[in-house]
Amino acid sequence: MNTCAGIDVVILTLDRLNDTLECIQSVLNQDYPDIRLWIVDQGSCEETVTTLKDRSKRDNFTVVETGLTGVPAGRNTGYRLGNAPIIVSLDNDAVFSDTSVLTRVERRFVTEARLGALAFAIHDYASGGPDVGSWGFPLPVEEWFDKEFLAARFCGAGHAISRRAFEQTEGYDEALFFFGEELDLSWSMVDYGYLIRYAPETSVRHKSSEEGRIHWSDGRFYYNVRNILYLNYKYFRRPTQFFNYAIGYLIKGAFSGLFSATLKGIRDAWKLSRSDDIRPPLGVAARSYVQRYEFAPRGSVWRRLRDEVLVRLTARNAS
Repeated sequence: MNTCAGIDVVILTLDRLNDTLECIQSVLNQDYPDIRLWIVDQGSCEETVTTLKDRSKRDNFTVVETGLTGVPAGRNTGYRLGNAPIIVSLDNDAVFSDTSVLTRVERRFVTEARLGALAFAIHDYASGGPDVGSWGFPLPVEEWFDKEFLAARFCGAGHAISRRAFEQTEGYDEALFFFGEELDLSWSMVDYGYLIRYAPETSVRHKSSEEGRIHWSDGRFYYNVRNILYLNYKYFRRPTQFFNYAIGYLIKGAFSGLFSATLKGIRDAWKLSRSDDIRPPLGVAARSYVQRYEFAPRGSVWRRLRDEVLVRLTARNAS
């Protein structure tokens, strides 16, 4: 991609009206000259939808209602509404850190043709420091938050996608519904030869709103187990790896009082994995990339057992 002709910004919403309006305003405040803003509402109350539609008439953006179809389906809908070569996605409780983020985003994609996704730095809205709950990378946040690096994933709270890369894939896997959808799209783009780059110069401030959040005991851990097991089988086709991960989740689930959710997640992950239309596994080059930037930095089995399995779940951690 040597030139650029606009950026599509997509925001998924489900109530949290004041946060959403602040998010929209942060997009409108960007100094980038060619922004097309798309709001995908997934079941907000009538008052929220009416307010957003009234605001859209004044500020020239589009509101589309889909109902509660899940995060992957909502993003697929939003991404396919526009045609700009870059797609930026924000959580509706996030705002751009400054008015020039989109200008820097465009510069990145113009200068790096193989860039599939740009992972933003996610700052805590109140403190300005790292939003630890949004840090899913296998590197220590305290050491790497302000450094650029290649990665095998990005965070949903704020990121940019090459439309060309997105359209080469099958899009987000809508079977996931919630959790792991960014990892899925990342690995799919990597399989087409694209890079994922974390760039702290592109950043958002994130509120991590408790309103509307799915908590571990309300189904979050179930989706975590189901989707991560399914994605690892989908891209690697290693039954032994599926079994080992399942054992790790059983231990973690028992440790956190979520054993039944774990069993249900394992069962449903296996059902998804046996689907007739599951995509082919990663090629050799993509497997090497994921191993280098996702699995190897996590360390030995014993280190992962200590740091990822034998850790009681809280509102701020995820794996």
